[in-house]
Amino acid sequence: MEIIRGITNLKDKTACAVTVGTFDGVHLGHLKIIERLNELAAKKNLCSTLVTFYPHPKIIVSPICKDSLKLLTTIEEKIKVLQKTGLNRLVIIDFDLSFSRLSYKQFVQSILVDKLGAKIIVIGYDHTFGKDRQGNYASLSRLSREYDFLMEKVNPYKVKDKVINSTLIRETLQQGKVELANQYLGRRYFLTGTVVKGSGRGRDLKFPTANIAVENPYKFIPANGVFAVDVEYDNLIYKGMLNIGYKPTFSAAPLPSPAGREGVGRQADEKRSIETHIFNFNKNIYQKELTVYFKKRLRSEKKFDTIEALTAQLEIDKQESLNL
Repeated sequence: MEIIRGITNLKDKTACAVTVGTFDGVHLGHLKIIERLNELAAKKNLCSTLVTFYPHPKIIVSPICKDSLKLLTTIEEKIKVLQKTGLNRLVIIDFDLSFSRLSYKQFVQSILVDKLGAKIIVIGYDHTFGKDRQGNYASLSRLSREYDFLMEKVNPYKVKDKVINSTLIRETLQQGKVELANQYLGRRYFLTGTVVKGSGRGRDLKFPTANIAVENPYKFIPANGVFAVDVEYDNLIYKGMLNIGYKPTFSAAPLPSPAGREGVGRQADEKRSIETHIFNFNKNIYQKELTVYFKKRLRSEKKFDTIEALTAQLEIDKQESLNL
């Protein structure tokens, strides 16, 4: 898949079949659109092209609401997923205030037709675009006659009578139902981050953890709890388990330390953390990048009365994770 960042970096206009959107999550509904796009492009000997935007348009046009924006895929994660779809080309448009003021007609004419050479445009059933979101299937159909391209609309994709969309998947992940969210995505939900220095408590408990810092503030993090995961490091996959939350066992009141070790019952952790224990792994990975793939939520986060009770539960969590 050819990746073009910025419309000014598009060197040659190539006759193409194109779809446009944020494609957050690249879920089953999106994959249906891309599948149809690839089919039409192959039949007409066109370049299948997906046009998306960076940063997310809401960050630019709705600055008041941007703090509540939660993305299923960062731009890097989106590229990673799209590379497996058979697309010929991905075009990432720099979205700014000037671009946001383009009408849907200006966007179609100046970008899709004049720069990309669109001969077929495929969109989802509810897709809107352009200034004030006035562009839709009906308005595009009218323009198709003026600019000589074909139009096709893809109907919603349903799983057990639920229309698959990004909002549904976020709600499902918020409830901790990662297995169901993975069904809607057609893949495992994942996040990528850098390993940073943690408190060292996991090592005290014989369960050393990698504390993961997710750089993008808009990345959606699932519900708090303990999860069975696969961890990708240096192109290898390891089984592991991951905790998201505030580590309530380590409250301000100290707990008994295992084997006489001091300092385990430290001050409460007020910052939400993401920590993963990787099985059969003993490498120094500080400042290295990990990708974590969620498989199942094992349990909610819980405050244990003793360190011994916590470590006993961690052993149970480990065995369940290893069996998945």
